[in-house]
Amino acid sequence: MARAFVGIDIGNTNCKIAIRDGSSVRLVSAVMPENMVSSGTVVAPSTMATFLRTVRTDNHIRARNCFLVLAESQSFFRHVSLPKMTIDELKINLPYEFRDFIEGNPSDYVYDYAIDDGFSTTNEASDGLELYAAAAKKSLVQGHSLMLRHAGFRLKGVIPAQMAYSGLLRHYLQTHPEQKGKNVVLVNIGYANVTITLFSGYRFQASKVIELGCRDIDEAIADDKNVDRYTASTFKNSNYEGVLDLPICKDIYDRLCVEINKVLNFYNFSNQGSDVEKAFLLGGGAQIPQLVSTIKKFFSRLPVEDIGATLLPEEFRDASQSSLCALAVAALIEGEAM
Repeated sequence: MARAFVGIDIGNTNCKIAIRDGSSVRLVSAVMPENMVSSGTVVAPSTMATFLRTVRTDNHIRARNCFLVLAESQSFFRHVSLPKMTIDELKINLPYEFRDFIEGNPSDYVYDYAIDDGFSTTNEASDGLELYAAAAKKSLVQGHSLMLRHAGFRLKGVIPAQMAYSGLLRHYLQTHPEQKGKNVVLVNIGYANVTITLFSGYRFQASKVIELGCRDIDEAIADDKNVDRYTASTFKNSNYEGVLDLPICKDIYDRLCVEINKVLNFYNFSNQGSDVEKAFLLGGGAQIPQLVSTIKKFFSRLPVEDIGATLLPEEFRDASQSSLCALAVAALIEGEAM
């Protein structure tokens, strides 16, 4: 039977879905009703389930098995080095690696790991274990599972955004070995914020969230044109009367560049000799030409590329959706590799 999976990324304003049904692949992005998600958290699960079921029906999505992206704010993710131990011992010790990060009872969380490249997946490790480890609240995972079941999906796995990015980079490096070991940054320009995630090769290094995003552009247009934010968003999406070239919008583009630069400068300073060599843009903001142009001019010495045109497998390089749906694609790829 042909494989059929979907990767789902629920943002603050859009739900992005990557679909593989046998040899067929496609991307779907659906605008969600307002106030369904706040700061990455689904606040109306039953309404979201109804919405997802409608999206599934309207887009004729037959695949039921799905992998869901967990936003950085919904999980803890870190690289862990441990001594030689059995898998059973690892499962016992893993919660202790998060004792300085989680709140409440450790038993309220679920934990998982992936063994880093070059280490055995057998029960005995030869010299030690290099792991990517993740923790998320059980109630969160169970809630997502129930919500997706009501929408007609079967949740097969939740994937932290950092792990999804790592899988995407690992997949890319298999066909571009000359890029191995290079330091790159993924800049996800979302509605409420911008997430900056740094990698050495495909190995996660650090992430930072900037409280600035496409919502600020909407609000700037709304103030300038004296319209509500929803109308302002439609103006932005169509660049009605050249609103994206308004000085107030340009100020936001410049502010965003300054904030990104602060993060990169701090990383480069803290990792002497390991400067970031390339940037990849994704998210809704990556579809705003004026913003992308400003970023490329600001970082003139740093190659800046659209993630959809470079990192995604060619089969998913849909020019109209790829940068927006990149995390959904990453979740699908990482989930299929489980």
